[in-house]
Amino acid sequence: MNQVQHSLRGLLVVGLVSAAFGCNNEALTPSGASEALTSSGTSAAATALPASNAVSALSATLRLRCERRPGRSKISVDGNNLVPRNSRFRARVRAAGGTVTSATKRAVGDEAEFDFDSNRNDIAQGATRISSTFITHRGGPDVIGEILNAQGQVVARSGAECRFR
Repeated sequence: MNQVQHSLRGLLVVGLVSAAFGCNNEALTPSGASEALTSSGTSAAATALPASNAVSALSATLRLRCERRPGRSKISVDGNNLVPRNSRFRARVRAAGGTVTSATKRAVGDEAEFDFDSNRNDIAQGATRISSTFITHRGGPDVIGEILNAQGQVVARSGAECRFR
């Protein structure tokens, strides 16, 4: 077999393999929840959607920031690329102190921001109340944050190690 025939045979095999895998309709990622965690502990972003949801919704991201000070716990959950735009969402946070879910909030475009705090002034300004001991340092993420759509389905999830002062 000469060099040209050998090259053509290789291209044919590559083309057949590409065509076979290119036509596959199966999702390349698991349909269950996923988490992205950082070792620095400041924030992480990941998505978690059932495979049946629209592909455009797969781009939803969550930025989670958390901090524990003496006498205070503070968590910020920011969603981006949320679908459908201008829809209603809630945030849920889990930590050693339990699980707390915010009130429903309308996204501005594709973004929604939620604050959880133990400080009375921040609660008066709209933050969801959590206890001052809600965040505790533990192995793995100190806090797991989620954004839920109007049907209660998780559209984004992230875990973070919090800053302790």
